[in-house]
This record gives sequence, C-alpha cells and structure tokens, in this order.
Amino acid sequence: MMNIRTTRYDFAAAVVAALVAVLASTASLAGDLTGTYMTEDTKGNAFRIVLAGDGMATGSKDGHDLNGTWTEDGDAAVIKWSTGWITTLARDGDAYKKAVHRPGTPLDGPPTQTTGAKKLE
Repeated sequence: MMNIRTTRYDFAAAVVAALVAVLASTASLAGDLTGTYMTEDTKGNAFRIVLAGDGMATGSKDGHDLNGTWTEDGDAAVIKWSTGWITTLARDGDAYKKAVHRPGTPLDGPPTQTTGAKKLE
C-alpha cells in the first residue's frame, strides 16, 4: 500500500525542484545581459552603460549621468532612460549592437542611431 504522506512529499519536492530550475534559468539569462557596456552617444561621444541585476540602468556620457530601468526582450536589453530616450542593446554575433530611439518614437520604427557596443564585464 502506498503511503499518502510520502506521495505528497515527493510531489511537493518535485514541484519545488522544477521551480528552482525555472528561476535559475531565468536568472542566468538576465545575468548574461547584466554588466558594463561601452558605446557612443548620438554625437559620437563615449557612452558607458551599466545594467544591474535588479533592472536598474545607469549611464555616463559627455559629463552627464543617466538613470533608467531595463528589461529583457529576447537576446536584447531595452533601456528606458528617465529622459524619455530608449536604448536597445542586442547581441550581434560575438558583439553587441546599440539602437537608440528619441522620446516619443515607436520602437518598431527606424532607430535614431545604430552603432556597435562592447561588453566590458
């Protein structure tokens, strides 16, 4: 005869193990995009972008500090700056591509600028 308590315990343990596996895989995806990137702003100045694991983004360019939030969209990070600009960092082979949209322009439209980006860490 099967022990009901053991069966419930086994089921609960299996559910917990599955949830841990899903959370670990999600964290590793976000962890792949977190880090520091170097690129250029729309004027060609050096632009440093940091994506934190908590979804916060910071930037530094031409003497200005920026703050925003970022979310993952497939293999890309979509950064919404407090200024209204939106930056997308996407994998492009072994490198990254940065696309920028001015405030009020749709993300599915042509970007204001597209350039390369390098992940430093």
